[in-house]
Amino acid sequence: MMQEFVDQINKTARSATDDMHTALPGEIKSYDPGKGVATVLPKAKFTKPDGSTMDFPEISGVPVMFPQSKNVTIAWPVKAGDGCLLVFSEQALDYWMYGNETDTKLKFDLTNAIAIPNIVAGGNSTMKLACDEDAVVIAAGDTKVKITPDTVQAKVSGTVLTVSPDGVTIEGKLTVKGGIVARDDVKASNGSISLANHTHKGDSGGMTGKPQ
Repeated sequence: MMQEFVDQINKTARSATDDMHTALPGEIKSYDPGKGVATVLPKAKFTKPDGSTMDFPEISGVPVMFPQSKNVTIAWPVKAGDGCLLVFSEQALDYWMYGNETDTKLKFDLTNAIAIPNIVAGGNSTMKLACDEDAVVIAAGDTKVKITPDTVQAKVSGTVLTVSPDGVTIEGKLTVKGGIVARDDVKASNGSISLANHTHKGDSGGMTGKPQ
């Protein structure tokens, strides 16, 4: 009798949570950056009462979360096929999104989702580089910015800019549109020719004086 009672309690509890959603991985199907909302497909299977499974339906109007404050936003492109984490609110999102109160009971409902991009099911070379070098790495195609406790390095095609305690090093061509002010000497040709102290051969022989 006691076991039957326990079994019934467990069955009732499971039934009560069947329509309660907490978090699921998802896939972005489309994104409207002007409104900040996406259509998202939960990447999981739903079990029907007969035991068979089916795909979850797409969810539209899902707000996409980026790190931001009142005056600062960090954003990146969100494209169809990107992964995300769907979090389902315990109450309707209407008041938060639009300032409208509602009597709709949407506790942990599928339509009450918030998307956090971009989760993936595996790693990549950028993640490995970040772990190997204890760094923050930002990659956009072949362009990479790497920040470690000692250096900041940006690589764009064949040009590399490195900022370290020793100063700034640029490997590649440098074009400056605007003035350059050097508060110390500037040296060229592997450091052998000084801008402040170099001399030239004079027109009538001998050497010129230093630049004035």
